[in-house]
Amino acid sequence: MARTPEAEDQLVENMKALGFTATDAKAYLALVKNSPATGYELATRSGVPRSAIYGVLKRLEALGLVNPIQDKPVRYVPLAPERLHHLLSTRFRRSLDELKGGLEHLAGQRKQAVTWTVHGYSAMLEQAEGLIVNAKSSVYASMWGREAERLAPQLVEAQARDVKVVLFSFNALDPSYGQVLSYEIAEAELESYWQHKVILVADQQRALVGGAEDMDNNRAVVTDEPALVEMAVSNLVLDITLLGQRKGLDVSEVVTHLTKMLAPVEELAHILES
Repeated sequence: MARTPEAEDQLVENMKALGFTATDAKAYLALVKNSPATGYELATRSGVPRSAIYGVLKRLEALGLVNPIQDKPVRYVPLAPERLHHLLSTRFRRSLDELKGGLEHLAGQRKQAVTWTVHGYSAMLEQAEGLIVNAKSSVYASMWGREAERLAPQLVEAQARDVKVVLFSFNALDPSYGQVLSYEIAEAELESYWQHKVILVADQQRALVGGAEDMDNNRAVVTDEPALVEMAVSNLVLDITLLGQRKGLDVSEVVTHLTKMLAPVEELAHILES
């Protein structure tokens, strides 16, 4: 099926987000659609000016995205899309690893807890994805069905890495997302009373808390401040405990695991009573 102009415009934007220019993207996409092609043919099909097309092709060749295969006239073929994906994934992964190492070296050994305000729904989802992807042992979360569905690939992948995933929700959730504890109330019914919110705790060390409204002015925070993470955990414990009481579910294992980082309230109570 042929792609619409709107779909191709989105592909151009995707490539620009990865550091390519608009002319780079247009030339590569035109070559993917029709190849091999001369520079003249490519300029005609891509909309890149003839005066610029050979400079664009030279740059794409240096980046490994196109290859000349004939002479007189020179014709070009594109790197196959699946090979492009692998190439870019490798390059960006290496660059990100080097950046991470360099920044950690600059920061030294001094560790400070950080609380970061997240503006916008898409940014909130990106932060949630990051917490899930980087989780080493556990992900505990309270979220609506819409957000769980959008985070489904990361949740499923985390379980494949033996990360424990436990989700509390008032909505019904797909059991493939993790261990689901739910009231199974339809989203439409709840939206008449409540706004979408999210609490997500990764490894009991980092938390995302706040709104989950699909709007640019949505606000949330991501933090590794121990006191704030503990508050997020306490909220999860309360919601899960109440669910267990109301629906007659045994949630003791989940609650016990979550409360490991909280103050031992019962022990403290015994001390006060003695």
